[in-house]
Amino acid sequence: MLGFLFILSALVAYIVTRVTIGLSFRSGVLDLPNERSSHSQPVPRLGGIGIFAALVLSLAVFGLMSVTGWVGKAVFTRDVSLMLLAGVGMALTGVYDDFHGMTPAMKLLMQFVLAGVVVALGVRIESVGILSMGPFPLGILAFPLTVFWLTGFANIFNFMDGNNGLAAVTAAVYSGFFSLFASWQGRPDLAVTSLVIVGGCLGFLPYNFPRARTFMGDTGSLLLGIVLALLVVQLVQSSPNPALLIGLLLVCGVYLWDSGYTLLRRLWRGENIFRAHRSHLYQRLAQLGLSHASITGLYLFLHLLMGCLGLVYVGCTNNLRGLILAFAGLTLVGFTAAVYWLEHRAARAKRQASGATLPE
Repeated sequence: MLGFLFILSALVAYIVTRVTIGLSFRSGVLDLPNERSSHSQPVPRLGGIGIFAALVLSLAVFGLMSVTGWVGKAVFTRDVSLMLLAGVGMALTGVYDDFHGMTPAMKLLMQFVLAGVVVALGVRIESVGILSMGPFPLGILAFPLTVFWLTGFANIFNFMDGNNGLAAVTAAVYSGFFSLFASWQGRPDLAVTSLVIVGGCLGFLPYNFPRARTFMGDTGSLLLGIVLALLVVQLVQSSPNPALLIGLLLVCGVYLWDSGYTLLRRLWRGENIFRAHRSHLYQRLAQLGLSHASITGLYLFLHLLMGCLGLVYVGCTNNLRGLILAFAGLTLVGFTAAVYWLEHRAARAKRQASGATLPE
């Protein structure tokens, strides 16, 4: 059953994504090059509809199999229904934005409303714990903090979608780890949903990597962001282990670090954080001349490393968890320091080359 839904999702994404390329050209929904772009030619940006179609159709088949009793213990649960609701709502918001455009304020309002509805229906993080401390009940803060997490991570995923293959590879890796966590906790419904996301991302990937014949656009990035964020909340809700939340955040650690560090850096420098920019770590690597394939490969390695650390963190003793967090932190700081070192080296080489060309 798992293999069938995975293959179905990948095939639907592959076929529908191919169709959306022609649709993008006919409707003029193209990503035009600008000062923030890493491409020089107009590129279709409706590829996320393929991922959306894969998720909806595969989960619909999953629901039908559950109703008819074909899937045994793995049932189409309320959590899966709420995830489908949130995913459809976020994807439709992205489709409208891709076709007609929305102001950032209106798009954010729609995201908050959608997240608020899902949280009001019972999907929320009720407590947190770190190392041997906790769990600490969040009380009345559970609602706003969960809404902030859902909308925040959806936008983080949207912001980080700027390199060929990066968003699709990231979502596939995160979902793969979430499937392991879900199986570990006896949640086949969430394990199936996670594998469906993996299949959809891999079906889309051939059109986006290594050469981008299409982008997933807001439709795909916002959809993946909200669904992955919901998986974190639902996995935490279904587990008595207070260490699980930190383990899941470790899985998402590279994106959280890149976005969080970039935001703080821009605030420190007095920049307008609402203006478009090219200062994420992956964008700075691209400006240094690294290829899209190299950047995506580097992030893939970091995702796999952080995901493994997350698995070990949840399964080990408290004595080792501090070491794991320290190692994860040093890894991310080291990655950032390497970007600065490469920038410094490139600037020095440019100065030396400029000096060498000056007339005597």
